[in-house]
Amino acid sequence: MSTMDATIDFDASAAPFNQFKDIKPLAKNRSGRVSFENARHHLYVASDRKNHASVLIKVTARPGLIYQANLENEIAILQKINASIPESHYFPVMRAHGKLRDGRVYIIASFFDELPLASAIGKERIPGKTDAYLQTAIEIAKAFEELHQLQIYHVDLNPMNVLHRLDAGRPIIRIIDFESSFEWGRHSQGALFDPPQTPGYSAPEVSRQAPDARADVFSLGAVLYTMLAGYQWTWEETVWKCVAADKDVEPELKAILLKAVDPEPDNRYPSMGAFQADLAAHLAKIWRARRVVRPSV
Repeated sequence: MSTMDATIDFDASAAPFNQFKDIKPLAKNRSGRVSFENARHHLYVASDRKNHASVLIKVTARPGLIYQANLENEIAILQKINASIPESHYFPVMRAHGKLRDGRVYIIASFFDELPLASAIGKERIPGKTDAYLQTAIEIAKAFEELHQLQIYHVDLNPMNVLHRLDAGRPIIRIIDFESSFEWGRHSQGALFDPPQTPGYSAPEVSRQAPDARADVFSLGAVLYTMLAGYQWTWEETVWKCVAADKDVEPELKAILLKAVDPEPDNRYPSMGAFQADLAAHLAKIWRARRVVRPSV
């Protein structure tokens, strides 16, 4: 018996979907988007019938070359990540993929319990959280160092594509949504690359040249500044101009941010490791400055 209904637009009784139960659209209050309100893809969550593990099911909204190419790109990216760094906890594990009878592409992958980083960021800045924001950015940078070793560049890093929670004060980070990612081995040989256009977060050069690590450095710089300043800046000016005019960011941290989000890639940090090192050094300096030096007795 088919289990298609108004909220599930595929046959959930057919393989491989019949391995899962409780299939339902991804809740709006979790991600900021409802499956059927998503222009490109429909998103569902479900649980494995055998081990109860949660999965995310992503299905192209309708047949079409661009929709199909985007999701097929994510499939290829996750295959490379899962095969090359299977022990990594930063990225989804792909369970299955294929095409429906109507030609639409689907992918079934890990569903993480963490919430989008966007859910923890408001319109205005929240003073007193600089340490936590720096720790989060450093952990994101570690994830991207793993990714860049594979010559894969996410290119569309923004607060919706980072999942985040705290565990005993330590940030737990997951990186998702690889549809617009650039894999040097495939895309340099002519595979279709559909550059992202996320205002404020996509590096300005990605629409005109092949991206590299510096594109993700730019995006992480913009994400970190959003954590520090709130979303207000995204409605005002470019991130570089907003950082430059911001009088509330400590001068040393401002210099680090300006180097990360410079409009010219040659002026940015050449790697995520270099960016991370400066963030870690700045955080360590903050912590040292807070230590109370007790006189010896």
